[in-house]
This record gives sequence, C-alpha cells and structure tokens, in this order.
Amino acid sequence: MMKYLLILLFTGILQAQTIELTNQKMITYYRFINKAENSIVNGNLEAAHSFYKEAFAAHKEPNAKDLYNSMVVSLNIKDEKDASENYYQLKCLGYSFDGDILKNRLESLTSEHKKCSFQIDLSYKKTLDSLFTIDQHYRKLSDGNYNKYQKEITRSDSIASVNLLKLIQKKGFPNEYDLGLSSANKVFFHEFYFIIWHQLATNLYSPQKVNFSQEIGKALNNGKITPENAAFLLDLNNGRNDYSSKHFSITQFVTSNGSNIPLYEQSMQKIAHVDCCYVTYVFFPEKRTESIHKMIKEITERRTKIGLSNVDDDLQKKIFMLNNTEYKFSDAMVEGMAFEKESDLEFFKKNMYKIK
Repeated sequence: MMKYLLILLFTGILQAQTIELTNQKMITYYRFINKAENSIVNGNLEAAHSFYKEAFAAHKEPNAKDLYNSMVVSLNIKDEKDASENYYQLKCLGYSFDGDILKNRLESLTSEHKKCSFQIDLSYKKTLDSLFTIDQHYRKLSDGNYNKYQKEITRSDSIASVNLLKLIQKKGFPNEYDLGLSSANKVFFHEFYFIIWHQLATNLYSPQKVNFSQEIGKALNNGKITPENAAFLLDLNNGRNDYSSKHFSITQFVTSNGSNIPLYEQSMQKIAHVDCCYVTYVFFPEKRTESIHKMIKEITERRTKIGLSNVDDDLQKKIFMLNNTEYKFSDAMVEGMAFEKESDLEFFKKNMYKIK
C-alpha cells in the first residue's frame, strides 16, 4: 500500500511538472486576455476593449468569463453593439442573468437575433449531471459530517470519477459550448469539476481513484478549460501549490455570537461579526524576504506556462475585485476564516494588515 501511494504521489508530481500550454492559438488568446484584464484593473477600458477583440479573433469560442467581462467593458464604454453580441452569445450558452447586478442595463440591449452557432450536447450534459448527483448524494446527507458516510462517499466518488474519465476519453473534455452554463455557477465553475475536485491527493474521506492531470492538460490546449480552473484542479489532484497565489490571499474573519452552537452550524444572521479584508506581509513587494521573492518567481514561471497572469498582476485583480464586483475574475476570491472566540481572532490578526 505504501509503495502504491509513493508511486501515485510521484506520478502526480511528474504530471504537474509537465503540463504546459503549447497550442499557439491559445497562447495568443490568453496573452490578450491577461492584457485585457490588466487594463480593466488599471482603468483603461478602451485598451481592454481592443485586447478582447484581439483575443476573440484568435479563438472563436471564447471562455464565458471572457465574454462576460468583455460585455461589461463594452457597456461601460458605451459600445452597445459589441455588448449586445456578447450578451446574446452568453444567452445562447444558457447563462442566467437572474439576480445579476447588471440585469437592468442588459435588458435594454437590442441586437439581431441570430441563430446560435453551436448546439448543446444534451445527452452528454444529462450523463454528467447524473454523475454529479452521485458525487453529491452522501455529502448532502452528511450535513458536513463526512465521517458519518465515509464508506459511501468513497464508493460514490470512485463510481463518479471513473465514469467521468471514461466519458472524457471517449467524448473529449466538455466546456460551455458542449454543455451550456445551466450546470455552472456564476463564476462559470462547472458542476462536473467537483468530481475532479474530490479526487484531490490529500482527500481524507475518499482516497484518490483517478488523477485527471493529463486530461486537464489536453483540455487546456484545446481551449476547453480556463487556466484558472485548470491550475486549481491540477494543484488539488497533485497535492501541490504549483500555480496558486493562495499564499497571498485576501482574508475575511468571521466570529460567532457567543452561543454554544458551533460556528459552522449557525446561520449568517446569527454570526456576530464579519471583518474584511486582511493580507499578510508577503502581499506587499517591498516587505518580502528574499525567499518570498524566489517563491513568487518560481510560481510565476509555472503560471505563465499555462496561460495565467503573473502573481503580482493576480494580486492587483484581488484588490480590484473588492470594489468592482461587476466583473468576474474567477481566481480573485476572498477567503474566509472562522473563529469561535474573539481572543483567538485578535491573536491571529496580529501579523496581518487590513487593506479595507
């Protein structure tokens, strides 16, 4: 068993090191996407608009995230024609604008109702939805106590992951142009990604049955998954932080209301206080040690090989998203930490800096 685990870990490390974006079309696409996002952060929307046009010329099936951000840029610079084209492309993909902060502005857009240029594979989607149901069944029953159904979760994870791998190998790694967006969340994270997520190398409840790294690498080069989602799933599947800028997360702290009910069982209405937003010293270039600079350089080298922005550009996106939620940058989330006692929270915050 120990020999098997060592082989598995070594294989994961090897796979993680060899994933690289080599498709020149996709390299060009993500170069312009990163330039567009940097321009948004810097307030140069005209430049962002131009970069999105360059990106979409290179890749005819742009990621839904990029369509959405391009639409917002076009709205803000009053290019209604371009905004309308992106809006109706997202509607073709099945994106739900219900509850969207831009809904009122978007409903005023007019455009020629062209026939959608692609067709959703409903059979593939139905099969993937059924696998996601298997993946979630005992997790939902457990109400967060996975130990209660550990054997059942292990078995269902095995069924879901093995069948997902077979499907991908047979039909190809699917994206929104194959499945639509009805089974994806508001930052375009597809439900079947959770099956891959649950094959993380460090899973305590359900040992890894399938490592999806090779399929993720193929999908990245075929334009079927964003670099952000690819990096996230690769790091999980291989038990590493090769691409993640989580070392530089923005954190919000949550404390309980002093009741005897565990914090994770309390509703948000009962939580006493949410305090945002904090970072560690490594967030600031001028405060970094030599070893931190070396780590950032190594992470950036790996990130750029799969089409991601460098670490410092990513940090600027995180800051930007605190006050500009109309855009969608999928790897720019605020992380939460929960504490039962105020004293524990204050001790933890001593070495952190409040930025908002």
